[in-house]
Amino acid sequence: MRAFGWTVLIAALLLAVPGSAKLRAEETGKVVIKISTIQTRSSELTLQEKRANERLAKATDGRISLRFYYGGIAGDDKTAMRKMRVAQIDAAPLGVDVVAQAVHQCTVLMMPQTFTNWKQVDAVRDAMAPEFNAEAYKNGFKVLGWWDLGQARMFTKKPVKNFEDLRTMRPWLYPENAPLREFYKMVNAKGVPLDLSEVYGGLMTDMIDVVWISPVLGAQLMWVTKTKFVSSMPVAVIQGAFLLRRPLWDSFSKDDQSAVESVMNEQFDANRKEYRDADVKVYNKLLQRGVQAFDFDKPAEWQEVGRKIAQGLIGRSYSQDVFDRVMSIVKQNAGAKAGT
Repeated sequence: MRAFGWTVLIAALLLAVPGSAKLRAEETGKVVIKISTIQTRSSELTLQEKRANERLAKATDGRISLRFYYGGIAGDDKTAMRKMRVAQIDAAPLGVDVVAQAVHQCTVLMMPQTFTNWKQVDAVRDAMAPEFNAEAYKNGFKVLGWWDLGQARMFTKKPVKNFEDLRTMRPWLYPENAPLREFYKMVNAKGVPLDLSEVYGGLMTDMIDVVWISPVLGAQLMWVTKTKFVSSMPVAVIQGAFLLRRPLWDSFSKDDQSAVESVMNEQFDANRKEYRDADVKVYNKLLQRGVQAFDFDKPAEWQEVGRKIAQGLIGRSYSQDVFDRVMSIVKQNAGAKAGT
């Protein structure tokens, strides 16, 4: 999970606390960046944190350091966002469904059955990032970078080959996920609303028996250990952003801002392919270890529902203009080598 570890580390690399940290900065000239992550502490992550601090110290002449809070101590994405607003934490890597609180139209990145290769994902984000970043800044956050965490698949306790199968089960519903809410309505399935921190327990107690997650992230969160089957066809790309409190970012000097962005961008570029490759490797390893892949009886029906969901959210989650621009980019890059 080295790539995932660095993904979280990058977020960390750039944030500091306005409250007590700012006071310490005024007194000592140094800032400790507090970063929340749902990852559990490991020797590898501890080493990476140490190395990241060394690079950051060199780049900022020791003015900025970071401190991780592992294992979801600060809560899930929604809680992290709330705590960032009140300066209890400094930054966090958040999924698009929660980032949408600061960047309202970024839900367009979650459209199901839309991206068929990584070139499309990169091209859409490159095109939309400037206006998304500007909106986040206006709403009080600095976007440190956009990321993806693999291809979302259905992990289940029984095969789900059609919508009728899904209706007989207890699928997880993340309350913040607008496309997923629309999907359940469209196929007449009843989702069980649980926050991220409640999913593992829900699987253990059979409160839910279907989750939507990428293999690599599902393995990190241990969700895949409570399921026996996985869809062979991905349904979407999990995307998100690293958010930093704007007051903290604004308190950095221009030189420190440049240093932080330079370190982050360098690591992001190195991680992108590594993480995507890791998602495929974890998927294959799960199959080798006995998780059984299932095919949808009629894949075209699932794809058609995905298209209807994407169109149905126009005017609610994003504008017609944003939708049209994204779909134009997707079509322009449709001939790229399949990666999703």
